[in-house]
Amino acid sequence: MSRPRSRIARSKEFVAFRSQVPKRRVNVAGKDWTFFQYGPKDVPPLICLHGTSGTAETFFCQVSTLGSKGYHIIAAQWPDYWDHGKWVAGFYKFLATLNVAKCHLLGVSLGGFMALHFAARYPDRVASMILCNSFVDTEPFHQNPTWVTMLGYMPEFYLKKYILDSFPKGALPGPHADAVDFVVEQLETLSRNDLGSRLTLNCLPSSVSKHLKKISKIPMTLLDTVDDVVLPEQMRDRLYKAFPGAKLAYIKKGGDFPFLSAHMEVSMHIQVHLRGNKVFPGGDDAKTYAKKSGIDLKDSGEATKPKIIKKKRLTEAEKKELERRRKEEERKQAELKKKLEEERKRREEEARRKAAERQQRQEAGNKILAGLGVTGDDDDEDDDKHKKGEGTAESQDLFADNPDDTGEADPFA
Repeated sequence: MSRPRSRIARSKEFVAFRSQVPKRRVNVAGKDWTFFQYGPKDVPPLICLHGTSGTAETFFCQVSTLGSKGYHIIAAQWPDYWDHGKWVAGFYKFLATLNVAKCHLLGVSLGGFMALHFAARYPDRVASMILCNSFVDTEPFHQNPTWVTMLGYMPEFYLKKYILDSFPKGALPGPHADAVDFVVEQLETLSRNDLGSRLTLNCLPSSVSKHLKKISKIPMTLLDTVDDVVLPEQMRDRLYKAFPGAKLAYIKKGGDFPFLSAHMEVSMHIQVHLRGNKVFPGGDDAKTYAKKSGIDLKDSGEATKPKIIKKKRLTEAEKKELERRRKEEERKQAELKKKLEEERKRREEEARRKAAERQQRQEAGNKILAGLGVTGDDDDEDDDKHKKGEGTAESQDLFADNPDDTGEADPFA
């Protein structure tokens, strides 16, 4: 690997992480999964799943921070899987190899979408979920079917350029710029198969809408950023509507990679989520954790304010001060609500503009394909097959009999 150029890669935190936490590799059915694992193994693990351009290294802040506090963190990087069903089967075998019967999942972007697929297929293997800038279907990413099938044959430089074109443009705040630089540097380490397979998973028509009732039973936190991100606003709205019972956690200035640019806030929200699902550092139970930390806990495991033993009567001045603070807080909330509404409208307008541009590019691509002698006949034949029930594996029900199923006994049974 070339000498690191980004500020994060040269930081003492990342250098310390790489020197203290070994990068592991395990072969799963002929494919290599790489991962970082830190923390006591008797604690239920939180497994971090990256997005299209990510690697296991992009979660180094969470691995270092939470692992050192006594949580069990695994940052995984998957190999090339070219359809969603095979990814689910591969991840299941990866967990079996690590002897993980049940886990908590943190999925970012595409990683969150794949986590939803896994939860739909194996809900009893997922204790809880955190989704960050993720989605429930790939409809906004759909491309010409011919183009998608060609991803496995396209040159590496073209695939990298396609991904980089989706990155934020223009001047960015310092932490955001550092995060983008680091992710771009990690992108350079990925192979052509890695890039092509991830884009295929991102662009193939797929949805978990049929399985929302099953997935909704799993405790979930939706971790989102308030500022501008690449993810279309319509995809966020669909995610919120799909899981109305999920807890919401917002980061004001996180950008597209909040786990890097606002890693302290992300780690804090992860701890709150894990405590709420009765996962405490070092494998402690709720009472032991409360005794060590000196705080009270609800039955759910969430921290509350210390109990007031003796009530104090407030003076008139104190009452006025409390009333002033309350009104000030209401004013700030109203301003924030107004700002969010304006931001939502702006994003909707931006999404419509991008959709129009995407349609223009699609039409231009069709003209180019027509000029090369590629007509829509192949796609029409595929449509006929779909109507007859002979579609591809991606278009069929993902959770029918898995083509990779070897008939082996369930290792967790």
